[in-house]
Amino acid sequence: MRALANFRAVSGAQMRVFLFATLWALMASAMLVESDVYRYVTVVLVIFAVVGRGADVKRVSRDWLAIACYVWSIYVAVRFLFGVLASGEKGTSEWLYVFPVFFPFAGVALYATRRSIVPAVALLLICGFAGLLFTLDFSLIFAGERAAPLFHHNPIHAGIGAGMLFLSALFAMLHAAETGRLTGLYRWPQLALGGVTVALSLVGMLGSQSKGAWLALAMTVIFMSILMLLHYAGRWRLLLLGSLLLITIAIVTFATPYVEKVAGTTMGAAERLTDDTFNARGTLAAVQRSIADPTTPASMRERLKLWSNARELIEEAPWIGWGNAWLVQWQKTTYSDVGYNLMHNGYLEIMVRHGLLGITFLLVFVIVAAHSVNDARRRGLISSSLAVYLYSISFFFFCTITTNSNNRLAIGESFFILTAAAVFAIRLAVKKVHDQA
Repeated sequence: MRALANFRAVSGAQMRVFLFATLWALMASAMLVESDVYRYVTVVLVIFAVVGRGADVKRVSRDWLAIACYVWSIYVAVRFLFGVLASGEKGTSEWLYVFPVFFPFAGVALYATRRSIVPAVALLLICGFAGLLFTLDFSLIFAGERAAPLFHHNPIHAGIGAGMLFLSALFAMLHAAETGRLTGLYRWPQLALGGVTVALSLVGMLGSQSKGAWLALAMTVIFMSILMLLHYAGRWRLLLLGSLLLITIAIVTFATPYVEKVAGTTMGAAERLTDDTFNARGTLAAVQRSIADPTTPASMRERLKLWSNARELIEEAPWIGWGNAWLVQWQKTTYSDVGYNLMHNGYLEIMVRHGLLGITFLLVFVIVAAHSVNDARRRGLISSSLAVYLYSISFFFFCTITTNSNNRLAIGESFFILTAAAVFAIRLAVKKVHDQA
C-alpha cells in the first residue's frame, strides 16, 4: 500500500510538472503562432496563484514594484472608463495598458511551478523546430524572395518571432551546459535540437525580410558580446565569444548580398534623411522632404508619416497623453490620410496615449527588473545564462519596437507578461532568502 501511495504521489507530481510545462509553453507560443491563447493561460495562472499560493501573493503584493503595477493599472482603467463615459471614445487597444495588474500574480505562479520551466522550454523548442521545418520555403528564400516562417499574420511578426526563438534556443543550450544538464543520454539530442533550431531561426529571419528585425538582431549580437564579457569568466568567456564571432562571420558572409538586395533602397533613403537632418534646421523639415521624395520606399514613407503624426500629438499633450481621445486627434494631423493608425513604434504608441508618464513607468520597471535579475545572479539564485537571456531577449524586443508596434501584438503582450513574471518570481525568491537569513 505504501508503494502504491508513493507511486501515486510521484505520478501526481509528474503530471503537475507536465501540466504547467504545457501552460508556460503555451504562454510563450506567440513567438510561433500569432494567437490569443496566452491570455487564457494568464487567467488560469492568475487563478492558480490566488487560490493555491495566497501567502506568496500577499508577500509579493507588499513589494513596491507590485504596488506600482496595481496603481498604474487602476489609473489606466479609471482613465479609460472616464474617456468612454465622458466623451464616448474607446480608442483602440487601450485596455492592454491594464495588463501590469497581472504581473505579480504571474510571478507567483512562475515561482511556484519553476520545476516546469525546463520542460516548457524543451516543448517550445520542439514545436518551434517542427514549425520552422514545415513552413520554411528554402527555394524561395535562397532565390531572394520573401518567405515568412512559422504561423503569423504578417512577415514582420514572423521575423520577430524567429528572432526570439533564435535567442531562446541559443540560451537554452547555454543554460543546460552551465547548470550541468547537458550530460548523459540526452546531451546530443539537446545539442542537435538547439543547434538546428538556431540555424533554422536565422534562415527564417532572413526569409521574413523584416529590416527592423534584422537591425534589432545585429544590435543584440553586439549587446550580447558585451554581456558575455561582464557575466562570464575564463574559458567560458573565450568559448562563447569565439562561437558568437564565428556565427556572426557566417551570418554576415551569407546574408550580406541578400540584405543589400532587400534593404538597399531603404538604407539609401535613411542615409539621405540622416544627412538632410544634420544639414537642415530641424528634423521635421527633413522628414517632410523625405516623405515627398519619390525615391523613398513606400514602407519607409508610411512610417515617416505615422511618426510625424504621432510627434504632433505628443507635442500637444506631452505629459499624460491623450488617453482614449487620441483617435479623434489623429484625424487632425498632417498625414491623417496615411490609411491606418498602428504607429509602427511602440514608444510612440505609449507616449501618444500616456505621455511621459507612461514612458517613465516603463523605464522604472525596466531599470528595477535589470537590477533584480543582476542581484539574483550575484546571489547564485539564477544562472548567468538565464540572466543574459533575459537581458538579451528584452534588448531585442525593445529594439524591434522602434520600427514596429509589437507591444500591441500577441508576441509583445505575452513577452511583457512572461518577462515581468520572471522579474517578480526572482524578487520573490530573493525576498524568501533574505527572510530566512
